[in-house]
Amino acid sequence: MTESSAMPVVDRIRQIRQDRRWSKVELGERVGVHQKQVFAYERGGNLPPTEVLIKMAAVFDVTLDDLAFEAKGQPASINIQDREFLRRFEALDHLTEPEEHLAKKILDLANLKNRFPLLAQNGAEAA
Repeated sequence: MTESSAMPVVDRIRQIRQDRRWSKVELGERVGVHQKQVFAYERGGNLPPTEVLIKMAAVFDVTLDDLAFEAKGQPASINIQDREFLRRFEALDHLTEPEEHLAKKILDLANLKNRFPLLAQNGAEAA
């Protein structure tokens, strides 16, 4: 599969929103973000944070996989510039389900650390 045949997550969000006949304003209200943020997500300027993707999946009544995949087994495109990170990310395809769950939790934790740097700093001082 080529990257051009995959549908980016932001396009899936737009497609599902339009399938439900919701405006960008309505989607923003349902997930608790300003309409300008929804515009930015769909324009591709910003990728929604994990918390917003989870809320979108809930209000769309789909799984997170449904947001990330346009069809079974066909991943959405993702642009990772760091080659080492990309290599490691691609290796995740071979994990067992419990290992995959753990890897996702670790990524969630890393994302939280980046979103709340003061919390991460205080946690490091306590250790």
